[in-house]
Amino acid sequence: MKIKLSLIFLFTIIFSNFSFSQEKSVVAKTDINGVWEDINSGVQNAVAIISEKDGEIVFSHYLEWKGHKFVEIGTGKRTGNTIIYTVDVTLPIEGWATQGTHTLTLSEDGNTLEGSYIDNKKRTGPIFFKRVR
Repeated sequence: MKIKLSLIFLFTIIFSNFSFSQEKSVVAKTDINGVWEDINSGVQNAVAIISEKDGEIVFSHYLEWKGHKFVEIGTGKRTGNTIIYTVDVTLPIEGWATQGTHTLTLSEDGNTLEGSYIDNKKRTGPIFFKRVR
């Protein structure tokens, strides 16, 4: 009888400990909604607005390049700290691409997005944004 009670007690402890060890901490996603400054070289008055709802991204971007205005809008998805979206240029600069894809990674502190773009002219390059609010 003593052995049975000891075994029951032992199994109870093992299974209760096992169930607690299976709990996983849920890391809250950093809110990326808001205004972001485009900090790429050569651009002026450059700002992006990012909206996220349930992992769906809506992106709008305005910048000026040597006095020429440029506007693009896009949609995409967020997975973890990576966002990927496609853009269509609604106000192009002559000679620039009219579509593209941006792949950005959110920094650990949640204040910068950095990554790359590829456009419909097969050009690639770096792209950076800093949180404004």
